[in-house]
Amino acid sequence: MKARWASTYALRILWRLGGVGSFTDWAAFKKDFQAEFFSIDPAKSAALALHNREQYGQGKQTLDEYIDSFQALVEQAAYPDGLQLCLTFRDGLHPTLMERIDNLAEGRPDDEQIASWYKVARDQWQLMEIWQELHRAHPAPRSTSMVTLQHLALPHSESAPALATPAL
Repeated sequence: MKARWASTYALRILWRLGGVGSFTDWAAFKKDFQAEFFSIDPAKSAALALHNREQYGQGKQTLDEYIDSFQALVEQAAYPDGLQLCLTFRDGLHPTLMERIDNLAEGRPDDEQIASWYKVARDQWQLMEIWQELHRAHPAPRSTSMVTLQHLALPHSESAPALATPAL
């Protein structure tokens, strides 16, 4: 529930409708409340949420949190398995994870099976976590004359500059 909507609703009841006494009974209040805050078509709302890139995606969630929320919306929207569902999941992934999966030479997920995407994403996420733990425990030496493992593990990310290709 959005705080702004709730306060607007409360003010409307208190000032414009004559307070809580303006409802004849609990059922009347419940009906008005549900009309104000709940979607008329939950399946349509879930489908729209899945495709809204500005409001939905992995963001700062862990991968498991993202998969759980994605699965809940897919179930609510009654989406069938297939290419569109896999692309929707892919597009919501953290950019570094998405790039890692896109760049896999072997072991790429099946674009028709969402379970395949979940498995590959989890595998790659675990590899990223392991790499980060190793890097924290044993930081790579800083040197201008050699490429560090940090640059190889997160290509083209904001935290690591892109590798230059040697001129021939």
